[in-house]
Amino acid sequence: MIRGTILQALYLNAFGVDAPVNIHDPYAMPRGVLARVMELSHVLPARSEMNAAVRYLQQKGYVEAVWDEDGEFTLVRLTTQGMDLVEGNLKDPGVLLPRR
Repeated sequence: MIRGTILQALYLNAFGVDAPVNIHDPYAMPRGVLARVMELSHVLPARSEMNAAVRYLQQKGYVEAVWDEDGEFTLVRLTTQGMDLVEGNLKDPGVLLPRR
């Protein structure tokens, strides 16, 4: 559920009714903003779980991430493949998307 919530948050940031967090890159979200969005969705994993989820999504090509020297992501960006997954054009049994 963590992986799907991350993807959905990024997707809604880019395509939702409100302006994206970063109008110059609507597909990207800083870690702190993503953590707050997840908290508001009643899903707030431990830092290590969130890092692991982003690593999985990055390895699958659903997101791009910027990592700091401590191994924590600082920014995550939705890719076209990630958009396809959220829109239902791709399936991945390792990603459970929340219901909208």
